[in-house]
Amino acid sequence: MGYAEASQIIKAPVEAVWNTLNDIGNTSKWVAGLEKAKVISEGEYGLGTLYNDYNNLGPILQVTTWKIMEFEPISHQVHMSDSENLPSTMTLDMACVPEGTRLTMTVDFHFMPHLGVIGRLFEILVMNRLLSSVLRQNMRQLNTYLQKQDIKPAIKIKTVELPTLKLTRQDVKQVYEKAG
Repeated sequence: MGYAEASQIIKAPVEAVWNTLNDIGNTSKWVAGLEKAKVISEGEYGLGTLYNDYNNLGPILQVTTWKIMEFEPISHQVHMSDSENLPSTMTLDMACVPEGTRLTMTVDFHFMPHLGVIGRLFEILVMNRLLSSVLRQNMRQLNTYLQKQDIKPAIKIKTVELPTLKLTRQDVKQVYEKAG
């Protein structure tokens, strides 16, 4: 089985990263080779959601159906595809860090399982490095995409101006004398 992994700090709040990852209709704006993606199941996006990716692999448009198998808000997702040519399990993990959000993507896959040993050798010699590189590229593009968005902070802090208290030395002396 092939394996690819990449991790990067995205300079955006974890909520913004989470929401962007779940905005399937806009993933083509930051995922390399993706023409479009579309949710095909009914109901709220999350555990059990089905969606299609439309990828250009050379001259061929390939449609891949994914199902969300695990969905832990603002921290973890697992998506699975039973694609004939590249069955895969993609894991997305997010964590808050001082600079923004650490995003880690991993993909376990079989490259053309019907090719047997030849497919396995291709995974080892080419696909593991190639897919890791694509994951890193996608995360860089996600970071750039989020930097161009107008992201509002999750918590708005309201500042209140307090009145200034002016005391003279005589006032302070009187307070201490009364306190004894």
